[in-house]
Amino acid sequence: MPLYNPAALRRLLAELEALGDARGADIERRREDLHYTLCVSTGTREPALAVEQARRLLAPSRDALTPAA
Repeated sequence: MPLYNPAALRRLLAELEALGDARGADIERRREDLHYTLCVSTGTREPALAVEQARRLLAPSRDALTPAA
């Protein structure tokens, strides 16, 4: 798995979500760029999997939520 920058992943996901369902040539091109960057950043080849993987990587760790004994 490639190294990833959490801040960069958050930024990419936020921009992708901000595009929403908007259409247009420039928007589609930007969406493709964001998906490509997420694929490279997460080591996946499918855009939907890249988005899922990015969200998984940014999710709080279950260990961090477990109180210390």
